[in-house]
Order: sequence, then structure tokens, then C-alpha cells
Amino acid sequence: MTNPGQIGSRLGVLILTVAALAHASVTASSLYETSVAGDVDVTVKYTGKGEVDASHRLWVWLFDTPDIGPGAIPIHEMSLSKNGDVASFKAISAAQVWIAVAYDEKGGFAGSAPPPMGSPVMLYGAETGAPAAVTPGEKGAVTVTFNEMLRMQ
Repeated sequence: MTNPGQIGSRLGVLILTVAALAHASVTASSLYETSVAGDVDVTVKYTGKGEVDASHRLWVWLFDTPDIGPGAIPIHEMSLSKNGDVASFKAISAAQVWIAVAYDEKGGFAGSAPPPMGSPVMLYGAETGAPAAVTPGEKGAVTVTFNEMLRMQ
């Protein structure tokens, strides 16, 4: 026969177990919601001198930090051979990204490195003050328009 103290103890363990499982479920759900991958579409328009073509490409980099400088490593890279095209980055899992673009003015840049010194560059949002973050997904479509006023140092 079970005494009331044992029933209360078992009930307490059951309640704690259910509470722990509910908390784990909410925590897992919250993690899932914040890590759902979304797309980022970047329309790039170069208004400076020079034609955009297969040899003189527009380059687009995504970073997971606003600290874009020496030693910063992009999380994605893409190039475009037509001015005004869209670089479509799929399933980006970072909560926010910062975008850098460059024009390969001299031709021959192959990517996987910072653009050559003197290349026209721009950071998304910098034309209005400071680089702006982009949230992948529904609000992940932006346009970057730039010319040769800012150059890679």
C-alpha cells in the first residue's frame, strides 16, 4: 500500500519532469525560430566608369559581423557579370548580415580574397552613414548602388 507521502513525492517528480520537458520544448522551439535560414537578395548597381562584364565583375560578400576590415572573413561570396543583377544567397542562417560590394575595375579578380587595392567598394547602408544590417528572409532584399568614390585601401 502506498502512503500519502509517497504519492505526493511521486506527483512532485512527475510535475518537475513535465515542467522540464515543457521548458526544453519551448527552448528548442525558440532556438529553432532564431536559427531558421532565410534568403538574402542583393541587387548591385555600379554607376561609375567602366563596363560590368565577365572580366570586370561585381563582387558581393556577406559577413556575420559589422566589423568588416582586415582579417574579417565573409560567410558567403558571389560575383555578377551584369550590372543591376541580383546576387541571391540562399538559406542564410545568420540572424543578421552585413554586405560589402566591389567592382573589379582592372579585371581578373578571382575572389576568395579582399578586392585589389584601389577597387571601387561600398558597404550596404554606408551611403547614409554607417553599414546597415540585413535580416535574411522576408526583409532580406536590398539594393546597393555605388561608384568609384570609395576605394579599397
